[in-house]
Amino acid sequence: MAFSEAYAFLFVKPGDHVVIRDDDKLSENTQNRGYEYWVGKVINCIGGARNPDSWTLFQVANIDNGEIIIINADSVERILKTA
Repeated sequence: MAFSEAYAFLFVKPGDHVVIRDDDKLSENTQNRGYEYWVGKVINCIGGARNPDSWTLFQVANIDNGEIIIINADSVERILKTA
């Protein structure tokens, strides 16, 4: 895995469409019980306390149901479409 793939959340900007790993839900229909994934659009990037330019949280809109939630930056698996 390349550096940019392993740490995709470092390059996320508002307006990007991203794939998000849902740590709370495990897939029931897979044999290895993998994670559930969903696609969201980043609304806002929130910096950390030590470095405000380093994203730690994202405000994301789920493109399937319109739900707006705040997620941890490391839940982002991949950037699908940049803004």
